[in-house]
Amino acid sequence: MKTIYPLVPKSTARLEPGQFWAFPIRGKAYACGVVLQLVTINGKKDNRSFIAGLLNWTGTKKPIGDDLKDCEVLEHGQAHIKSIVETGGEILGKIPWKESRLEIPLSLNESPGRNCMLRRGNEILGKASSKQQKELEVFGTWGFKFISRLAEKHFANVA
Repeated sequence: MKTIYPLVPKSTARLEPGQFWAFPIRGKAYACGVVLQLVTINGKKDNRSFIAGLLNWTGTKKPIGDDLKDCEVLEHGQAHIKSIVETGGEILGKIPWKESRLEIPLSLNESPGRNCMLRRGNEILGKASSKQQKELEVFGTWGFKFISRLAEKHFANVA
């Protein structure tokens, strides 16, 4: 079934990696979030959570997919479906993943220490090196409007 945009998601059932939404920052510009991966727990897709990313993009108008294909992910974390609805309201389209620069960043599964593991989204890749433990962020869970706060921090100079 072909997805028709805009899409107001009520669950993760129709979410796919690469789908994006715009949300206002500073009242005069937009930032953009993207679905990076669906969350799985014991092999089953979670119907409310997904891995979201904040893209390095701002604009005075809401973006289209081509505007975002060269963007990179600035921050990422586990988000609730309400993160889309509470910040922007709707999925606007889909960035073609293979033709873009999108990738899920590396992170740590817990605070640095003896049992700290390296992860990329849902996948645990192995033990994190001491260098990785110093350089990478711990993977986190975001509140509904946390992506907006991150965008305000990253794009503080946007008029």
